[in-house]
Amino acid sequence: MQLGKKIRELRCRRGLTVQQLAAASGLSKGFISQVENDRTSPSLATLRDLARALDTTVAYLVVEDEQTPYIVRGRERPVRSSPDRSRVEIMSAQPRRNLELLSIEIPPGASAGSEQHFHHGEECVVCLEGRVRVTCGDHSLFLDAGDSCHYEGRVPHSIENAGSANARVLIATTPSVFEPAQRARQTAANGSPVELETLS
Repeated sequence: MQLGKKIRELRCRRGLTVQQLAAASGLSKGFISQVENDRTSPSLATLRDLARALDTTVAYLVVEDEQTPYIVRGRERPVRSSPDRSRVEIMSAQPRRNLELLSIEIPPGASAGSEQHFHHGEECVVCLEGRVRVTCGDHSLFLDAGDSCHYEGRVPHSIENAGSANARVLIATTPSVFEPAQRARQTAANGSPVELETLS
């Protein structure tokens, strides 16, 4: 995909006008229009400004889209254990792309994350097992197995286990927001845990 087209599509996915992107990046509206129409090539410094305003990375903007499907085998998912004892499995491509998919197992009395958080974009939660409470702004609701909830990521939100047994949820978010730990754990094919280095 051409750089200009990628920037335009990402801007539209973020719900930004050219004027809003110009204000967020400190660049002129005319310059952004030229970039989006491939009439000029931005410098590295300008790409950094655009990437920051679009909540993405320079690498995402300049690297050619990978056409080959990225497979994550069930036994090879990168795993992160959070301080609240939740187990997070990363099911989407690494290094991360625009869409992120996480499987999170939450023990009784714990939450997926230590506190309410927010981010750009959208988030969809599917309860696979157990019962969870989703708090989104002033709203609090319960999801049982098979229920799902879709909300705006910019509203502070949290997910906690509301039952007496382990709960498991599937979370899809765009853009990607999960920052891998400096050290993540992965299960090898033989079932033994393997430590691997990841970039935050």
